[in-house]
Amino acid sequence: MENGALREGKPLELLSVECIGLLAQYAGVGFLAGIIPGVIYPVLQGYLNAEGTTVVSATVLVQIPWCYKMFFGVISDCFPIMGYRRRPYMVLGWVFCVSILIIMAAMSIPDPYYGDPAMHSIDEADWTDDQIDSINTNAPNSAGKYVVPMMLASFGYLLCEVAADAMVVEYAQREPIEQRGRVQTAVYAVKTSFTAVGAAVIAFFMNGEEYAGSFSFSLSFQELMLISGVICAPLVIISWFLLHEDRVTGNLSFGEYMSSFWTLLQKRAIYQIVAYKFFSGVFNSFNIVSSSNIKLYWVHATPFNNSFMTIVGTVFYAITLALTGKYGLDWNWRTIIIVTMCGALSIDAFMTMFTVWDIVRNQWFWLGVPMIEYLPDGIRFMIATYVVVELAEPGHEGALYGLLTATTNLTTPFGRSMAKLVNGQFNVWLKDIQADTTMVRRDVTITIWICYCMKLLSLAFLPLLPRQKAETQELKRTGGSSRVMGIVTVSYLAFAIVWATMVNLLSMYTSTMCWKITGGCAPKS
Repeated sequence: MENGALREGKPLELLSVECIGLLAQYAGVGFLAGIIPGVIYPVLQGYLNAEGTTVVSATVLVQIPWCYKMFFGVISDCFPIMGYRRRPYMVLGWVFCVSILIIMAAMSIPDPYYGDPAMHSIDEADWTDDQIDSINTNAPNSAGKYVVPMMLASFGYLLCEVAADAMVVEYAQREPIEQRGRVQTAVYAVKTSFTAVGAAVIAFFMNGEEYAGSFSFSLSFQELMLISGVICAPLVIISWFLLHEDRVTGNLSFGEYMSSFWTLLQKRAIYQIVAYKFFSGVFNSFNIVSSSNIKLYWVHATPFNNSFMTIVGTVFYAITLALTGKYGLDWNWRTIIIVTMCGALSIDAFMTMFTVWDIVRNQWFWLGVPMIEYLPDGIRFMIATYVVVELAEPGHEGALYGLLTATTNLTTPFGRSMAKLVNGQFNVWLKDIQADTTMVRRDVTITIWICYCMKLLSLAFLPLLPRQKAETQELKRTGGSSRVMGIVTVSYLAFAIVWATMVNLLSMYTSTMCWKITGGCAPKS
């Protein structure tokens, strides 16, 4: 197009009814993205007293549906329902998600690990006989019962987001080049803001004493799921009546679609960007598995303060997205990633070392660490969405957006499953953190610096990322294609998705959680 737009049509007005309906999808997804991962710390760590590896696996599992985003994108692109490719899938996604939330609301939950909540803050040597007798030793093994349904609920709202993302790509491609990215920035700012709302619900209503919190009141897990289901139920109606979508005419058959999509995967522009996203993301996602145990036993962070800092971080993330969309559309993508990554790690190292070696053990000090990482993560995320719009082809919006964003999302579970294997070689288990010896501090320090080295290594893959939108378009036009690289790309992504799903699911069950590939278990004392 003369104005640099990639598709015919009028750009979306941000205050139109249609835009409000689209933003509502991201508001609902964002709210649940704050609720479902947010409930893990108070319930699994505070209530059930699960191992750090279990908490990491639970966090990964509720996010792992995003690794399957491409498959949902293919379904949305390929199989219209009543002639529509997007709205019916939003309706189905919300119906499924709300149903799972209601099912979880009807589930029973075991007694907490600590019969007396005061035991959270009392040294083990000072427990009375009655307190010791009150311990529910089976509680830590109950995590899988709740995590798997939460994962299924995530699949439901993922289906909604996949369909909404495809709509966003279509609208974004109508924008002139100097404005392209405006719609994406708006929808993800809304999503991030409502993630903060979900985190606020966790902060105020899951901070009871039974969750290692400080409030005398709280919601039960079942009540929280019921409320979430009721809040999201209206989105079923909004998805159908507020959004506009033209009926599909002349849709490709599934075989023709997959053939053309396979041709797309062989293009250098696609497999090069996928390689950058995957390999840099795996290294950048490397973390320490002892983080949640440190949070509870070294800095004594309550669920309220943990969720409060999540809110602050989420708002910071939303501001990062908004500023990137307003001022960063022409930034050099490589340079800004290097600057923000190195700056964040420098501050992070200062704060974590002070905590580990008991120089400053303040919960606000420790909880501020993840917030710093929101800056580079937010910028990386927006750059990823800009790249997708430049590469998307008409008819493949859902699948290609799904492939490129799923690649990004896949790196977290795969990288963290690798981190569990590495961390399992050190004395950083729950009992070790509670003991807090010099040897334990040394091992925690080693795992933290391994994590930093991995994050810095992620920068080695930056040459695979184009510097800006024009360079991305040039790569798309002149990059050529390779059948071999297409096969290689599909192979490593398939291995990673199977590995990450299998390893983290196995970590949830007592019969398999101690296998070597899941990260193992703490040595028997």
